[in-house]
Amino acid sequence: MQRFFAVGVELDRCRSCRGVWLDAGELSEVLLRDVSPRPVAGRSERPCAFCSRPMRTARLPGGVAVETCERCRGIYMDEGELEHLTFGTEESAPLAANVNPEKRFFFFYCVSCGERFPLNEARNGEGGLHCPGCAPSAQPPPAEEEQPVKQVGGWLSRWFGRS
Repeated sequence: MQRFFAVGVELDRCRSCRGVWLDAGELSEVLLRDVSPRPVAGRSERPCAFCSRPMRTARLPGGVAVETCERCRGIYMDEGELEHLTFGTEESAPLAANVNPEKRFFFFYCVSCGERFPLNEARNGEGGLHCPGCAPSAQPPPAEEEQPVKQVGGWLSRWFGRS
């Protein structure tokens, strides 16, 4: 999980699926109002990120489907669902309408330089989220002669007289 901030509340985001994990009470902190998920029929196949127990499906105001843990009260949201609740969509008003406009965005601190950036500029990298300036650049794989396995193989071939 990678940490980021929403309205100053530290949250966690999955590196692979980019879903968001909110510990008990964090959604209400982000939206600055009490928001409780309504359980619906069915269990999720996803285990709780905190206690590993099976989660239940639930709905939040605005119809957003989430997964909740009955034990630790955490909430898992797919990528984009937290933004949907916070900012609204063409079909629904934001639930966080009372959030100060200067604070109503998602941000992270770059693990390399420590500066604050909007979350949409985050780049995954070793150790966490990086800003565009610090993100490790995609480097081409080493040339065939530089690859360690090939080097050892070539050395053994020369040692035993095979080409």
